[in-house]
Amino acid sequence: MRIDINQKKISVRSKYTIFLNEKESFMASKELFTWLSVINLFSIEENKTILSMKQKWSWFKTTYKIEYGSELLDFTTISFWKLHYQCKHHNDKYDIYGHRGRKYSIYKNDTQIAFWDKEAVSWFAGDNYMIIADDKADHQLLIGFCLILDNANRNDKDGATVTYDFGNLGWQAKEFNPNWIAK
Repeated sequence: MRIDINQKKISVRSKYTIFLNEKESFMASKELFTWLSVINLFSIEENKTILSMKQKWSWFKTTYKIEYGSELLDFTTISFWKLHYQCKHHNDKYDIYGHRGRKYSIYKNDTQIAFWDKEAVSWFAGDNYMIIADDKADHQLLIGFCLILDNANRNDKDGATVTYDFGNLGWQAKEFNPNWIAK
């Protein structure tokens, strides 16, 4: 499964158009006038909110409460320096690892299920992500993880024509596996 996320920064908020295997399937946007960020993911077909990701106040940690239907999930930082994040859903543990450059890998119960890569060059202040994931992975949750980290690591350069992202140049909790193939 290929998931493409295209961001468009509009004044004080961001909007995202999301494609599953080249078919426009979801939209996401940040709510206006909130002290901490709130990002909502919508299904285009059903015109309803799938995920609502609410940032929680925390020093040096990325912490969000994810509303997924009637469930509440916690997304939190395990290591700020090594770009390691975690979210638990039912009996499953999702670990999100940042790597050198602009790549992130997602592991479910210690087995890799996806990775994403961010475009190095952004035109007109909009980031672009490509997620490659197992077909049976929870795609909405993977999109949510990407949107959370995009928001947490945002470069608010509205009005910039071209920006370049060098990505992570520091430590990493786990090295990127270039041989991983989606199932």
